[in-house]
Parts: sequence; C-alpha cells; structure tokens
Amino acid sequence: MNLLKSMAMLLSISLMADTAFADDKQVIQDQLKKIVPNAPEANIKQSVVPGLYEVSVGPMVIYMTADGKYAFNGSLINLETRENLTDQAKSAARKLAVEKIPTDSMIVYPAKGDQKHFVTVFTDIDCPYCHKLHKEVAALNEAGITVRYLAYPRSGFGSPSYYKAVSVWCSENPAKAMDEAMQGKPVANATCKNPIADHLQKAQYFGVNGTPNIILDDGSLIPGYVPAKELIQILSR
Repeated sequence: MNLLKSMAMLLSISLMADTAFADDKQVIQDQLKKIVPNAPEANIKQSVVPGLYEVSVGPMVIYMTADGKYAFNGSLINLETRENLTDQAKSAARKLAVEKIPTDSMIVYPAKGDQKHFVTVFTDIDCPYCHKLHKEVAALNEAGITVRYLAYPRSGFGSPSYYKAVSVWCSENPAKAMDEAMQGKPVANATCKNPIADHLQKAQYFGVNGTPNIILDDGSLIPGYVPAKELIQILSR
C-alpha cells in the first residue's frame, strides 16, 4: 500500500511539473509573439539553470525566464567542463534546419566511395575564397566528404552574381557549370525555375554574412574558408 501511495505521489508531482512547464512555454511563446508578431513557433525547453528556458527559432538561441519578462542573448557555459552549451544548442538547431532544405535544390559533389561526412556550403561565384575552397572539393571527395552547395550571391537579388548563380543552377550540367564559373570562365546565360532567391532567404535565416559559409554535418558552423586538410581533421574529431 505504501508503495502504491508513493507511486501515486510521484505521478502527481510529475503531472504538476508537466503542467507548469506547459504553462511556462505558453507564457514565453505569447511574449515572443508580442515582440515579433509573425515569429514562427519557438522550440522551448528547460535549460540546465533552474527557472531559465532555452528558446530557439531556427538556428537562433536565446534564454528567457519563466515569466517571459527577461531574456538574454549570450553564451551559457559549463565552468566545470568548459563546454559552451549555447554553441551546442545552436549546432543542434542548425542541423535540424539544414535537414529541411531539399537536396535537389543544391549542387552536390558526392564523396568517393563510402560517405563519411558531408558539408553544406553557402557559396558566391564571385568570391575569391569560394574559388579557393572549390579547388579543394576533389580532395574532400577523396576523403569521403560530400560537398553540397547553396547559393549566396553576397551582392544580393538581381545582381550580376545573382544571375551567374541562376545560370549555373539552370545549366544542363550544374556541377560542370559551377566548376567553370569557379575558374573564372564566362557562364552561359540560362534561366529556369530555380532556388537562388530561396537560398538567399535561407542565408538570412542562418545568419550568413560572408562566404564561404560552411555548415558541418553536426550543425557546427565555420564562417569562412578552411583548407581541405584542416577541414578533414575537424570532421574526423
């Protein structure tokens, strides 16, 4: 009988905690909608700090109190382990967001043999460091790493770089056209239904502000060029 009472008490406490959590989430979500009326639903969960919630919208992560009155945007660090918990949360959110991007909207250079890793790269055909990275795609492929390109013409919608990206994505052989464009060769004009504008929107969503912008398969972000040898080492850790 005592065991049954204990189980009933634990169940009651658990239900109360679930109810409180649901109430807190609703308060926080309502507060977010007041600040940004058209904001999408946030992923809200309890952080390691009592009374503080981790709030993520796409790859953006902030922290809010249960009453929705206070928020901070910064890194939460475990001082014992030196782990940056915010970076981990951002990587997890970024990974989920990348998984939702259709692969058929990308230009993909597949790994040779078994794929060990993949990277998703926001690239600009007119970016010198993107050219540098592209020269090393073959080395990455040989190391079992698939390279997947999304377009991010930094000069924006309707710019010459934008239309170069459209022409590459709309060519009969986009990978070959990308190879030639990255070598500085003229890009034959081509048009079609293409994902370039959508890629630009996604770049804003991910907070991309430069190229190449490399997202690893675990969601980690490298905001710039990294030599293939170093990138292989990072992925193999």
